[in-house]
Amino acid sequence: MASQPYLKLFIRRKCLVEDSLNQLATHEQDLKKRLKIEFVGEEGVDAGGLAKEWFMLLVRDLLNPLYGLFVCDAEDGKGTYWFNPAALETSNRYFLVGVVVGLALYNSTLLDLHLPLAVFKKLLYPNFYHTPQHSSSVLPPMVVVAAATAATTTAAASNGHAPADGSAAAQRYGTASNGTGGSAGFTGSASAGGMGDGRSPIYGLLSSSAQVRYQINEMLSDVGHFRPDLARGLRQLLQYRETDVEQVFSLTFEASYDAYGEIITVPLIPQGAHVPVTSHNRVEYVMRYLQWVLNDSVARQFEPFKRGFYYVCGGNALSLFRPEEIELMVNGSGEDWDSKMVREMAEQVGFEDGVLVEWVWAVLDEMKVDERRLFLLFVTGTDRLPMVSAGAAGLRLKIMFLGDDWRRLPVAHTCFNQLGVWKYRSKDEMRHKIMLAIKESEGFGLK
Repeated sequence: MASQPYLKLFIRRKCLVEDSLNQLATHEQDLKKRLKIEFVGEEGVDAGGLAKEWFMLLVRDLLNPLYGLFVCDAEDGKGTYWFNPAALETSNRYFLVGVVVGLALYNSTLLDLHLPLAVFKKLLYPNFYHTPQHSSSVLPPMVVVAAATAATTTAAASNGHAPADGSAAAQRYGTASNGTGGSAGFTGSASAGGMGDGRSPIYGLLSSSAQVRYQINEMLSDVGHFRPDLARGLRQLLQYRETDVEQVFSLTFEASYDAYGEIITVPLIPQGAHVPVTSHNRVEYVMRYLQWVLNDSVARQFEPFKRGFYYVCGGNALSLFRPEEIELMVNGSGEDWDSKMVREMAEQVGFEDGVLVEWVWAVLDEMKVDERRLFLLFVTGTDRLPMVSAGAAGLRLKIMFLGDDWRRLPVAHTCFNQLGVWKYRSKDEMRHKIMLAIKESEGFGLK
C-alpha cells in the first residue's frame, strides 16, 4: 500500500484527547508530514483550517484546570504556563502535549499555550540548569546581588544593560537580561559557537564564583517569567545588606508548592527543615531553590513532555536553532502590530462599497494596544503574531462582506483568520459592533 503524503487523523470531537493520543501513537512514521484532520461525522475538508481548529481545541482541553497539568501565573489563565508539581495525571497527557508542541512547530502553527523560555532551554540543552558545584566558601555572601533593574518582565529587561549587581564579571561577560528571559551572553547551539550547553564560550573561562553569579542571574530571570513573586523574593534575599538574614527572613532550606489548596514542603538538603538560611549560606539556598523549581520539582512531568516533543522533532535540525527562536515559532510574538502592514497583506472579499472597508481599517487604526490584541484573538484564535522575522507581515487576514443586516455582530472564522462584517450605517456603529464582539465573545458565542 502506497504511503500517504500527509499525516491524517480521524478525530471524534467527544473523544478529542483519547483519539489524538491513540492515532498519533500509530503514525510514528508520518509525523513529519503535513497534518490533515478529519472530524468524524463532518463533511469539512481540511485546507488548513481543521488542523488549526484541532490544535486550538486540543490545547484548550489539555489546559483544562480539571486535569491540573499546568499552573498559570495569571488568574485569568492568559499568562505563562509551567508544569504543575502536584499533577496527578498520567504521563500520557504530558507526552501528548509534547507531541502537539512538536507538530505545531512542524506545521508552522501558533499555539495558545504560552510556555516560558525555560521550557525550550531544557528541551535543547538538558543540563542547562545544572547547578555548578559551589559552597559558601566559593562566593562571599555579599558578592551576589541580583540586578535591581533586572525585572521579571520583558519590558524591564529590554534596555540591554548589564545588571547593577556590583559584579564586574557579570557586567563584563554579559549576564544582563536581553528581554527574552535569557542572558545577553547566550549564543544558542554548539554549532553557533557555544559549548553545547547553550551558554557563551566565555562561560567556561570564568571562575567558579563568576559562574555562580552568571547562572543565578539567568535562572532568576527565567523563573521570573512563570513565578515572578518567587524570583522577586529571592532577589530581595540576595540584595539584603545586613547580617541578620536569619532573623529577618526566617527561612530554612525548604521549598514549597501548592497542591490543590494544600501547601507541600520539600527539603532542599537532608534535614533542611532544621538548617536556617543565613548571610553565609543564602547563595547556596537560592541556587538549590532555583534548581528545584526548574528541574527536580517537575522532572516527572517534563520527561514525558520531552519524549513527546522529540517523538516529532527528533534529529539534528533543532541544533540550528536557539531556544528563543523555538519559543517564537511555537508561541509567536507578543509585540504590537501595525494595521497598515496587515492591510497590505489582507484579502478583501465582497465589498462593493469602498467606504465600508475603509471603516474597518480606520477602526483598527484607532484601537489601543490591548484592544488590538483582543481583535487578534477574536479573528485568529491567538493574541500573538507569527515569529518576529515575519511579524505583522506574516499575519494574513481575510475581510469579508456578509450582507445588509446592520443589526448583527461581526463574525470570525479563526480557522482561516477571517473576519466578516455587515453593512453598518456609520463608522461609529461599526466600531461599537466590533468592540462588542471582541470584548464579549468567548468560543463560538457571547459570554
